[in-house]
Amino acid sequence: MVDPYDIILMPWITEKTLEARRVSDEDSGYRENNNRIEFIVRREATKKQIREAVEQMFDVKVVKVNTRITITGKHASVRLAEGYDAEDAALKLGAF
Repeated sequence: MVDPYDIILMPWITEKTLEARRVSDEDSGYRENNNRIEFIVRREATKKQIREAVEQMFDVKVVKVNTRITITGKHASVRLAEGYDAEDAALKLGAF
């Protein structure tokens, strides 16, 4: 197993990614259930390595990993499984 800190370089925090963390809440009128966290990852990292690193670092289950390469590096959008909260995982980062 590769060290997860070699795969995940840093969280990617923007207004859009902050909104993507939210889980649907019918009472407040928010219907989307994104439950996602975004990271900048090593360019050579595979989706499987990213999934394993996130699961190990945050003790969560990952449903899906989407990646894209931009000018700022390789971004990974990680969707957590039902029953896990991206808000709680993001708090473990200490970024919020």
